[in-house]
Amino acid sequence: MTKKEQNNLILLLARRRVILMLLFLGAIVLTYTDSVRLLREQEESNRAKRDLEKHPLSKAASPQSNVLSMDHKVPLTECAYNSPKLIGPLKTDPKYIPEWDEIEVGETKNGGCWQPSDCAQRQNVAIIIPYKNREEHLRALLNTLHPILQRQNTAYCIYVGEQHDDGRFNKGAVMNSAFKEVLKEHAYDCVIFHDVDMLPEDDRNIYQCESNPVHLSPLIDKFDYKPYGTDFGGITMLRPEHFIAANGMSNLFWGWGREDDDMQFRVGRSPFNVTKPVNYEQARYKMIPHQHAWIFRNFKIRDSTTDVRFLPPEYLVKYKERSTVEGLTSVNYKNLGTDRKSLFTHLDLELRELVVDSLKTEFISSGSSQTLIDTTKKECSYIKMENTRVCEEYGHTMVLKYLRKLLLSYDDAVKKCDELGYMCTGFAEDSLGKYRLREVTQLLSSDNTPQDCNTKGKHIFHKSCPGDQSFIQVSQDLTIPISDQLTPPNYAFTHRLQE
Repeated sequence: MTKKEQNNLILLLARRRVILMLLFLGAIVLTYTDSVRLLREQEESNRAKRDLEKHPLSKAASPQSNVLSMDHKVPLTECAYNSPKLIGPLKTDPKYIPEWDEIEVGETKNGGCWQPSDCAQRQNVAIIIPYKNREEHLRALLNTLHPILQRQNTAYCIYVGEQHDDGRFNKGAVMNSAFKEVLKEHAYDCVIFHDVDMLPEDDRNIYQCESNPVHLSPLIDKFDYKPYGTDFGGITMLRPEHFIAANGMSNLFWGWGREDDDMQFRVGRSPFNVTKPVNYEQARYKMIPHQHAWIFRNFKIRDSTTDVRFLPPEYLVKYKERSTVEGLTSVNYKNLGTDRKSLFTHLDLELRELVVDSLKTEFISSGSSQTLIDTTKKECSYIKMENTRVCEEYGHTMVLKYLRKLLLSYDDAVKKCDELGYMCTGFAEDSLGKYRLREVTQLLSSDNTPQDCNTKGKHIFHKSCPGDQSFIQVSQDLTIPISDQLTPPNYAFTHRLQE
């Protein structure tokens, strides 16, 4: 072997040694990294396990933790599906609204939880109530629901998922975010989404999941106890894996309506079917009389009153294209706090990506500024707009159909408009000193009002609520000085945003 060949062999062996050393060091680093990861995962698992053990429905916290009877000799038998405690038809009065201290709670634990002690529970059930500004309805529902669930021997916790902000209600996003928070609390076998205005009439409609999703409220007094167009509205019951497989609810529907129909499709494309309750004839409910304060208007108007903002209608009906990517997996929220009250666990859910405290729009001219709009949150007021009209037939929904026939004095119009909240944007003059309420604002000046516009008055009172995105804000009059430098589009405006 030549000297050159010897040198090449030595170099090759040296390279192999270096490679082997690097592989050895890499294996050590990888092993250490895996060990750290496994330790962290184990720590998280232990922490989650400790949290679950503290939950009111956990076996560790349960008086039946060993699933034994009181004499500790005979194992408890599983609770019967149709409990012997059931009464049957109930005297449900949707007009009765109890005070908080009058609500029947039974043996409810902190957080609105309960489980049977004389038999082994069949399932752990989470009841989620999507909620916003309906306290009277909530009191009526809790007063009816707690006694029924305890007679059914249903182990349960009630969660009230409340939308935190002042904007329009998004039921789907509230349900998605509440579902995520609830599963962090406990490994539930069953989840029930319950509208706050639906009162059971019979305790034989059992709140315990089946192998398929169940439409638990098919018979409602408002619809003469007949099917009402959707198999997934009102009260729905499903296992967590069902909701996950459907990718939850859509987050696109702001205001009342349409999200249930969307969810029906999502469940339909999943590998399971919506079924009827086992005790179908007993699945009867009374709906508490109310007006929907959050109207779904679809696409006719694209301004601050639009519920689905700037979304083309063809996108909303493309269920297949968006249902797999838009829903439970894409909901954007923050839980501002979990409060375990005596009757329920309250989830304070913020859905807005950006929370704005104030927004000021200013006009800049000659080194000085003029404030046009200041949205710092203030009390609502009614601004009189002369030579301005809103045509009588424009922008009404069925909710205000009967109200638009009323001719009200100024004071009565203010009072009623305040009561209606987001449903009323002001009132238009019909005759001297008499006004009609308006739900949608489309302001027209007197010189461009169509001939078929039958509003008789010459002014309106527009509801202005600074800091509330649900209302169009009226700016101050702008005085533009005459100048060659300030011809359009050279006007200078600035926006000051305070988060």
